[in-house]
Amino acid sequence: MALQVNVNDILSQLYQHRNVVEFLFANRENITVNELLAREDISHEQFQKLKSLDLIYEYENIVSLNDAVVAMFEDFMEIGEVTPGFINDYLNELTRHIRFYQEARELRFLRSIKKYLKRIDSTLTREIIKLQKNVDDTYKNESNYRIKLHKLEDYREKRDTIIDFINRTSQIVEETRSLFTLTNDTELYGIVQSLKAGLIENLDFLIEIQTDITDFINKIQFQLDVYKKAQRLKEIKDTGALHYKSNFKEMVSNINTIRHNGHKTPKTKIAIDFLYTDDGHIICRKVADKYKITRLMVRGLADKMQGNFKEKGLEQQIKLDTEKLVERFLNQNKQNLFEYLMDYKFPKAIGTVSFEDRLSLFVEIAMEYQNKLDFKYRLNYYDYEDANKNKKRLGYTLILPEFEEKEKTKKQKAA
Repeated sequence: MALQVNVNDILSQLYQHRNVVEFLFANRENITVNELLAREDISHEQFQKLKSLDLIYEYENIVSLNDAVVAMFEDFMEIGEVTPGFINDYLNELTRHIRFYQEARELRFLRSIKKYLKRIDSTLTREIIKLQKNVDDTYKNESNYRIKLHKLEDYREKRDTIIDFINRTSQIVEETRSLFTLTNDTELYGIVQSLKAGLIENLDFLIEIQTDITDFINKIQFQLDVYKKAQRLKEIKDTGALHYKSNFKEMVSNINTIRHNGHKTPKTKIAIDFLYTDDGHIICRKVADKYKITRLMVRGLADKMQGNFKEKGLEQQIKLDTEKLVERFLNQNKQNLFEYLMDYKFPKAIGTVSFEDRLSLFVEIAMEYQNKLDFKYRLNYYDYEDANKNKKRLGYTLILPEFEEKEKTKKQKAA
């Protein structure tokens, strides 16, 4: 840099000229010096100050932000070009520190292993999000068909590179599984389990991205072929060959088009009054069974009303909601069962669910769905206040979804 500066100088300048930084970040390629100085929030002296700190560049009268500043904003906002090379560097550092830890069982190497495992997990997710955004933006905004095809092919290669990194990560974790087990470190165990679940989820996202890329390339190729044919047809028309050297005019005049050909007529809508009848309820029941809409399953056919019909309907609804609650818990990987029930927002129809009711529901689910849950047989603690505002601590068994079974099932399907 031209001047000796510290972090405080850089942060103060970025904050003081935050509107200018935002303007340059949004318009990165075509802002001249005169356009920038025409703004009221920056003077010539301030412009020179930013240049001296290397926060902005000037080249051939065009002003741009420092590439490091742009990269920082893009990383935090998860935009910009896909750069999977960082993952390769993290994998190399991970294997290096695993080798060091095997030689000398020191805590500093174990901390580095945890750090790079976390970085690999977060970087993989960030790069996949950036890849999806770049694929969508390229298809929607790139005007040149050939450049659009080349960019999508490049993104396909980057997608394959990320898949290769995911496979390498899985291989490293499996090869060092015994070493991780010997450490008896609960934090490392949680990081590894989160990484495994994230790798499976990221592979699913990459399959969807590949489907989008293939679909976009096919559409672009079709549009390009139509454009070439239309361009060729225009050349023939301009030379007069279409009118004087072909029977194009006669062929078009002999085509008898049918009105609304290929258009499907709209389906007849069902009257609302019919849905209130017993026959209409049967149709609603079939729709509810197909789409698993629980609120339509509570109502039965009209019959003699019993004295406790309200309690029975409420019990049935709560039971159905419990099954749905367990299904949602099994499809997530962020919280254990106790934390999930403490934070779960029950439907308004059930009313307020107290702490004691949630605790009873925790015990009920643990007993009824024990075959679908993973009991870790170690205690976590939860701090709460009772009715008298007294602070208490409750110990509970750590229960997670069966991630390992899901992994085995997916690997068997893949094999």
